[in-house]
Amino acid sequence: PEQAQSNPQKTQSISLLYSYGDTFDPYTASTDANRQLASLLYDSLTKTDNNFVAECVLALSAQTKDRVCTVKLRDAVFTDGSAVTSQDVIYSYNLAKNCPLYSYNFYEVTSVSAPDSKTVVFNLSQNDEYFINLLDFPIIKNASAGKKDADGKEVAPIGCGRYYLAEDGLSLKLNESYYGKKGAIKSINLINSPDAASTSHYVEVGATQIYYTDGDSIVRMSGKKTEVNLNRLVYIGINSGLGSLQTKQMRYAISSALDREAICQSAYYNNATSATGFFNPSFEPTKAVQTIENKPSLKITVENLAKIGYNNLNSNGYYANASGNNPAFRLLVNSENSSRVAAAKLIAAQCKSAGIQLEVEECTFAQYTERLASGNFQLYLGETQILDNMYFTNLVLPGGSVAYGVGLEPDDNANTAEPQTDEPQDTDTAPKTDTCEAILTSYKNGACGISDVAATLLTEMPQIPVCYRSGVLF
Repeated sequence: PEQAQSNPQKTQSISLLYSYGDTFDPYTASTDANRQLASLLYDSLTKTDNNFVAECVLALSAQTKDRVCTVKLRDAVFTDGSAVTSQDVIYSYNLAKNCPLYSYNFYEVTSVSAPDSKTVVFNLSQNDEYFINLLDFPIIKNASAGKKDADGKEVAPIGCGRYYLAEDGLSLKLNESYYGKKGAIKSINLINSPDAASTSHYVEVGATQIYYTDGDSIVRMSGKKTEVNLNRLVYIGINSGLGSLQTKQMRYAISSALDREAICQSAYYNNATSATGFFNPSFEPTKAVQTIENKPSLKITVENLAKIGYNNLNSNGYYANASGNNPAFRLLVNSENSSRVAAAKLIAAQCKSAGIQLEVEECTFAQYTERLASGNFQLYLGETQILDNMYFTNLVLPGGSVAYGVGLEPDDNANTAEPQTDEPQDTDTAPKTDTCEAILTSYKNGACGISDVAATLLTEMPQIPVCYRSGVLF
């Protein structure tokens, strides 16, 4: 709605899509449309801007020090006129930590308390200077969730956002008691759109003035287009126990062979940004130390291949060792994700142009996840959501939820399609997960800064960052 408020003389109401069969409870809603609308009904303590900088919303202030985050609440009231208090925040927190959409935000929270009606204290298991970035869970009134009307339909919980759901459930009305800027839109008419086909139809005929997609499925809409930075990293996962993939040099060689700009344009229709390192390129604190280029560098690829014994270009156009053997890799990809398949094929072609043999292996999502879990792969193309506090443990340390292949023991008998003869000339066995673990431990103990983490992860490169996807607001 903020996008539509630029001309208040013309805009008094707009129409948006929703699902009648779904709830507006932000913790139980199942459709993207209703979840998005819930952000108009329920404010959070903080929110991050497009560069992942936290801004206070319901919080008057939020500060983290010595594993304790203290939040002071501003004076605000719910739509029923009652004051927003710390007990409402704790009630909402308990709902959020059991909701799959928000539960990951609280992995380091050990307890939450309310010293007074306007103060909430989060005790943490480790130092986290960006914990306040995670306080974006919706605040609803204590004990207002789960209620039903006379017809048995779930009633929206009581919120304190800019709008509230009208009694007939067919529109959102401006909350006149809202503590912040209200804007010019007085009413939001709701159009029932129960499935993807109806959404596509309503967007194309102009029935809705605003449409957002996270990029998984894009319906074209005339009007202004705004990119929304998402913290979703697309990366090449490495089985670190196989052949030359144990070396930094091979991982550097593959990374420098990539034309990340072309991948963003062709596979993701420009709804992605080239990765300059592990951290989102829009995140200011790590920009200076992230040096991956968005275009390929054959010079860097050739130099790194030479360091591990692949000096000669064979008749097939691949760099080989003194015996004429070249490494040959297979890149596993989920066949059910068309954008990722397109990206994988581009990566294979780009590696071939740089003298590295790489073939794409497509399989169903069920097969893909089973093979990742069992370690039955060489390379895979994956995507993961990075939490907004920018902590990478789950991706780069052994045992992490998506750290497939990281820290696996060398397996010289594995079928890697790669020669095991001719010792590399300048090996640097890796990825040194102990180095990554050490820097992350130092960071969480407050002994180093986040830029040190970014530099170390880039040097060790336990996985290969490709790009960060973005959402689109029309």
